Amino acid sequence: MQKGAPAKIDKNSPIPIYHQLKQGFVELIESGEIQPGELLPSENELSQLYQISSMTVRQAMKALVDEGYIHRERGRGTFVSQRRMKHQLGEIIGFSQDMMSRNLKPGSRILRVEPVPAPKEVVERTGLPADTRLTCISRIRLADDMPVGIHHSYLNGVSIERQELEQVGSIYALLNMKGVVLDEGEETLEAVAATPEQAALMEIEPGFPLLKARRFAWDIHGQFVEYVVALYHADLYQYTMRLKR
Repeated sequence: MQKGAPAKIDKNSPIPIYHQLKQGFVELIESGEIQPGELLPSENELSQLYQISSMTVRQAMKALVDEGYIHRERGRGTFVSQRRMKHQLGEIIGFSQDMMSRNLKPGSRILRVEPVPAPKEVVERTGLPADTRLTCISRIRLADDMPVGIHHSYLNGVSIERQELEQVGSIYALLNMKGVVLDEGEETLEAVAATPEQAALMEIEPGFPLLKARRFAWDIHGQFVEYVVALYHADLYQYTMRLKR
């Protein structure tokens, strides 16, 4: 049997062949037998291997792409995707703490740390004077050295220098060290396509789907502290929300 492919397909089973093929790959991926980044056999190779139609193979592979198990790279082939990182809505948690809770090594590449005029949406939402200047910190966020997001943080009423951020690594850890404790926030989510600049930073193709999160956060005294615009690799990151009737 070809490496990186399910062991067999039972053509006499009542289970559709495309579903058998898809589930076979799911089992290989979830068991770790094939790893993230591993190249999979081509659709033509799978069609010949199992003696099934290319349309059936294509249906199985599309289902795997839709569920985030695999992704296609033009001119290179089909690869196993990194496992999605779930983020629970309803709590304020920093990226570094989030990654460490998943046994992943958090990291970042700092793009800029500088004072900038408050974005229009911040002025409108918080009531800050239009001439307010905030500290803007832009970073590429890494998980086990892999780019998974771009963060643009705008801080109000607290100063953070590039050197101390490089030493500590976490904005939220630095805020706590400075006596600033975030207590409340609101977050909105939307799907966007990667611009050429964003694609270059995240090592993806322009137009690749991204998850865009925007967050406003206030401290325990009700003082507005942070506005974040975060872009995440859509097939690596997903948000979940617990609902109750």
